[in-house]
Amino acid sequence: MIETVAQITKKNYVYEALKAKIIKNELKPLEYLNEKDLALDMGTSKTPIREALQELKRNRFVMIIPTKGCFVANVSLEDIREIYELREIYECNAARIAAGKPDKDKKILADQLREYEVTALNDSMSAQGRLLAGYQIHSAIVHSVGNSRLDEAYKTLQDHIVRIRIYVMNRYIHTRVKESEEEHRAIIQAILMGDPQKAEEAMKLHLQNALFFIKHTL
Repeated sequence: MIETVAQITKKNYVYEALKAKIIKNELKPLEYLNEKDLALDMGTSKTPIREALQELKRNRFVMIIPTKGCFVANVSLEDIREIYELREIYECNAARIAAGKPDKDKKILADQLREYEVTALNDSMSAQGRLLAGYQIHSAIVHSVGNSRLDEAYKTLQDHIVRIRIYVMNRYIHTRVKESEEEHRAIIQAILMGDPQKAEEAMKLHLQNALFFIKHTL
């Protein structure tokens, strides 16, 4: 069966709306998702709801249990470990590649990194605002590699990263925010200095510290 443009548009709308609620923790881990209720809430039929839930399942935002129904995916230590292993693979290599680029090829990234240092690393922003600014830096570093497939894979991964951060936000203490920012500075400086090994090592240390903190807050 070939989907119409209208069907695809409705499915995408439902998918993005539900994904955003899951990421923001508005739909809690293990919360039951009733197709009929969702259709009423979103003013659509059950078909785009069902299709969106299947896509969310493929991307591990929900789980569908036969005879029981659909539930928001849990946030477990095993999930977090797997996500951070992927982050090391993607982001450490991206930092190394970014640092090794000629200055003329990393001008946009350099501008973004300097802007982050000037505007985001200050105490006037909320902890959540400062953490989200840090995510933008990670995205910029990955994007600087110039690989569209990597960008696509990382976007889905980062959705899970943000979900985890929001999930543990109430446990996030000010000292860890400051430590994270210092680690970002070390990554930025290594990239701008053109030191691939140091950039990779700084990124790996940052990710390992972040994982250690999260594991000990759950």
